[in-house]
Amino acid sequence: MGDTALVQAAAGAGTYVSGSIAAPGIAQDVMLLVNISVVGGTPTLVVSLEESADGSSSWTAVLGSATASLTTVTSAVTNARPTKPYVRVTSTVGGTTPAVTFRAVVLVIPG
Repeated sequence: MGDTALVQAAAGAGTYVSGSIAAPGIAQDVMLLVNISVVGGTPTLVVSLEESADGSSSWTAVLGSATASLTTVTSAVTNARPTKPYVRVTSTVGGTTPAVTFRAVVLVIPG
């Protein structure tokens, strides 16, 4: 069962980050599911995973976890293999007067 990690309503330009999610024993895979339900303006949204050894600092990108740039009401799924025991979702909203309502769900698949 996945955890809803990040929910944003009418998010404008900026970077939005979830809290840390434990991936005990370093997960075999982590799936990231993103659903955009409403857009306004001309938005771009890129969502990805970051990882950390302690869940609070030194966050780095999880290779291969980023979505393509999403610009319409849509869904996207990525998966990646973290190398550290904590992950979080990071998202960047850009574009011209953007407003994006989206949800990011993380499914940790134990090793």
